[in-house]
Amino acid sequence: MNEQTTIIFLIAIAIGAYTQTVTGFAMGLIIMGITASLHLAPISFIAAVISLTGLVNVILAVYKDHHHIHWQLIRTIIIAFIPSMVAGLLLLYYLDKTSTQLLQLILGIVIMLGGILLVLKPHPNKTLASASFTLLAGASSGIMGGLFSTSAPPLIYHLYKQPLTIATIRSTLLMTFMIASTARISFIGTQGLISKEILLFALYSLPVVFLFTWLGKKYPPRLSDINMRRMAFGLLIILGVSTIVTAL
Repeated sequence: MNEQTTIIFLIAIAIGAYTQTVTGFAMGLIIMGITASLHLAPISFIAAVISLTGLVNVILAVYKDHHHIHWQLIRTIIIAFIPSMVAGLLLLYYLDKTSTQLLQLILGIVIMLGGILLVLKPHPNKTLASASFTLLAGASSGIMGGLFSTSAPPLIYHLYKQPLTIATIRSTLLMTFMIASTARISFIGTQGLISKEILLFALYSLPVVFLFTWLGKKYPPRLSDINMRRMAFGLLIILGVSTIVTAL
């Protein structure tokens, strides 16, 4: 990886770390979107770096904010998330490339339309969703994570519509992704898919992750609760468009 490529990669990591610290998601989307579109490195390399740097970002972002985590929601989500992710991986194994691309295209359209509707109606629900709806969100995220390595949208949609503070939503999302990232790193590690080059680049990126995670905690955007939700939903739209483009 030459100097110019490394700089662009680190810029993507910086933007992703700051954004995820503020909203609770989007680091993987931003890094993958920038680096993959510019063909800076193989997808497998990018995904592994995202898992490692993203885990560091999450740990730093929830440090001292763990009291905001909604542990009951976490438990309900994970109960459905883990087996669904395995099911998604198995489904991916049996589907052919055309079927997977069609599913991804439909998924991208649904995500984009959902984001648009949420931007127009950003106010949260008056009551907390039932456990069955939370299980459904966790299961949907798990399947998406297994099929497309993009598990965030259903959880973003679900949690940002709950009558919770932005701090609680952000910390709960981050903790969920920390558990998911740990599971993914454990899996690819046991399969011998984390190379020396991946580890070295992830370590090289750590100062950037530390700095921009700190900036996200220290200097978040000065937005009202509603506008922060709108920003999160805007990112959801971007994720939907990115999913559609990738499928085409």
